[in-house]
Amino acid sequence: MRTVIIDGGGSTTDVGLAIDGLCVARTILPTVKPTATILRTEELCRMLGSFLATTSVSPDIDITSGLDGVIIGMAGIWTQAEIHRYHMAVHNSWETYVGTNAPNIVVMSVAELVLQGAFGKDHGTVLIAGTGSIALSRDSSGALHRCGGWGPRIDDAGGGFWLGRQACKAVARMLDGRGAATLLIRPIAAYVRADADDHESVRVALRSASIDGVARLGSAVLTYADEGDVVASHIRNSGATALADLVRGLQPQHEQRVVAYGSLWHNAAYLSAVEHLCDRKVEQIIDLLPAVASRLV
Repeated sequence: MRTVIIDGGGSTTDVGLAIDGLCVARTILPTVKPTATILRTEELCRMLGSFLATTSVSPDIDITSGLDGVIIGMAGIWTQAEIHRYHMAVHNSWETYVGTNAPNIVVMSVAELVLQGAFGKDHGTVLIAGTGSIALSRDSSGALHRCGGWGPRIDDAGGGFWLGRQACKAVARMLDGRGAATLLIRPIAAYVRADADDHESVRVALRSASIDGVARLGSAVLTYADEGDVVASHIRNSGATALADLVRGLQPQHEQRVVAYGSLWHNAAYLSAVEHLCDRKVEQIIDLLPAVASRLV
């Protein structure tokens, strides 16, 4: 059984080819998260076509024509209407850029893909902290319950974008003299391409900088918190509280497993803080694609 698995996050798109439950090839592509007006399925399928065309497996066959299915977990997709619209667009783009006979395509939210990788069809809760943040649970009756996932303009507290934006705010306050000094000026200066020792250059650059890419500053905030920066520690604590609130908002039974997934969980202190605030053990999926692949057997 040959299946393409796609983890379409807000910062990157992780793609894997699974054969009989094992990931045998993979690649990381730029994000193709859809917007309200542009689905970006053509971009996705162009890159998928290139990946599949240059990937060889044993036995050596045409992978594209030999696929049994495609599973897509995509950020920004949630409702049935959104899933149907995106599914139709992927199907059409696939036939244009990948192959004339599109395989069975299954579309779901990224959170549902994580839930699938963590629990299969069993009940449980996942807590995702990458570019954004969301918690999703499946109860014993199979019903899904969601908390968070509002996007960066409204919330996504505790996620990478939120952490990066808080760091920018903290540096702005520092430069104004209305906030504490923080070594976060170093990653912020690098982000805006200014000299951290030249505060005026940071001020000028930060004032006009786009915040679209600040999610990549999230890990820097956590690293500086580990090193004892008081401002970074405060941001980390606030983020951990917000993530714990997502789990508490779903009110999972204490015996129900909670699994964390996302780039920010590489920071052990962040995971430990959330566990303490939730008063429960939080397991972790390090690599989603193999986890999902193993559920396909």
